[in-house]
Amino acid sequence: MNGVTRITMTEDIVLVTLRSKTTDNILIASIFDEFAHENIIIDMISQTVPHGAEMDISFTVYADQMVGALSVISRVRDQYHQLGIMVSTGNVKLQLYGEEMREISGVAASALLSLVSHDIELMMITTSEVDISMVVSAASASKSVELLARVFGVTPD
Repeated sequence: MNGVTRITMTEDIVLVTLRSKTTDNILIASIFDEFAHENIIIDMISQTVPHGAEMDISFTVYADQMVGALSVISRVRDQYHQLGIMVSTGNVKLQLYGEEMREISGVAASALLSLVSHDIELMMITTSEVDISMVVSAASASKSVELLARVFGVTPD
């Protein structure tokens, strides 16, 4: 019992990070509302704990929605000058899934250690009780999937 029953990979992921000089949650909610009005699907979301008045929030969109996302980002930048915006293309989302994860400790540790010990940069991590999602560069995707498959004894989808 290792906690992982399925490994999947989603290619062509765009990582967007907003660095806010304020911890205004209304601002963040309104930005996501802008994306929703353009029918842009936000997949992963990760927010840092505020550091004083600063906070980062990162999220992913699918590359085929990049033109619309850039349009929203441009409007957001014009409207909220206090935001720093970073966009990273050419990424892949790796997803580990397993119902057993909620009852087993160390699943995330095993996944992360297997990747970082082979110099694979993790750009974003999100989790739930039964899912660990990680964003890595497309260049390291195949190696990452091979490592994770070996660690967890699972054939990738």
